[in-house]
Amino acid sequence: MLFYLGLALQLFGFTSVGLCLYSGIQQGDYGRIELAQFLLGSFLFYVGNYLKSRAR
Repeated sequence: MLFYLGLALQLFGFTSVGLCLYSGIQQGDYGRIELAQFLLGSFLFYVGNYLKSRAR
């Protein structure tokens, strides 16, 4: 169960960073919202990676 929770967090984090990148390319400039989204996405990805590795 912990493995799948970690995997889901990794997917949400990866998607969040991808949306941040896409938004930055479309607008041409990164704002505070994109920065917060990038940091949160990176944090979720690494927490998911930690949980996934703990489950093995």
